[in-house]
Amino acid sequence: MEIDTIHNCDCIELMQTSMIVDCILTSPPYNMTNRKGGYADKSKRYDSYDDWKTPEEYIKWSVDIFQLFNKVLAENGTILYNFSYSIENPGLPYQMVSSIINETDFTVADTIIWKKNNSIPHPASYNRLNRLVEFIYVFARKKEMKTFNCYKSVSKVSPKGQKYYNIVNNFVTAKNNDGSCDLNKATYSTELCNKLLSIYTKENDVIFDPFIGIGTTAIACKSMKRHYIGSEISTEQVKYARNKLQ
Repeated sequence: MEIDTIHNCDCIELMQTSMIVDCILTSPPYNMTNRKGGYADKSKRYDSYDDWKTPEEYIKWSVDIFQLFNKVLAENGTILYNFSYSIENPGLPYQMVSSIINETDFTVADTIIWKKNNSIPHPASYNRLNRLVEFIYVFARKKEMKTFNCYKSVSKVSPKGQKYYNIVNNFVTAKNNDGSCDLNKATYSTELCNKLLSIYTKENDVIFDPFIGIGTTAIACKSMKRHYIGSEISTEQVKYARNKLQ
């Protein structure tokens, strides 16, 4: 599998190949809403993806993708999965994560809270709070819970050889995105990617983003001396990402 490449195809198709990667970092479509108008209007979020399956369809789709992640992810690799919720279905992330744990070889090894610069306000709702944070679920294989890759630096070593590590908090502050793009209104930032990659990967690792969109993960990898493989069904977003990387 050629590295440092964004493939214009469905990730399910790409993962049928012989690729092996050290880490998966992505933000999948959230299956947000079928509502018209506003920030979550599916017709405004992506130029080529219909972001509205039934919850049952979406959960099955997610489980099927994680089954393929198990095929392409190297031993002790991690999956860094950015996911949020919608007003219409705030329970979907928990249903999805539960199904992944119950039906695949993966489990949640950690949960990172991403605090963004700007919140999504709900001024017309008397009981909904502004959404200022999102989750990064850190998945590892169940059999690798004690060995999955994490690169915290050693702070000291005891006389008996016990290592102690510098503290890395699971609360990350980073920009919402790298700027507006009409092709995709649901992107994250290279700042977030950089912080995550610095914890769970090392130089020359191969990072896979199955929903790479306009290329944010690839840009972060390039700046941090990591290799990337991306897949994206949108031809226009692939063109945009390739041009930005050049």
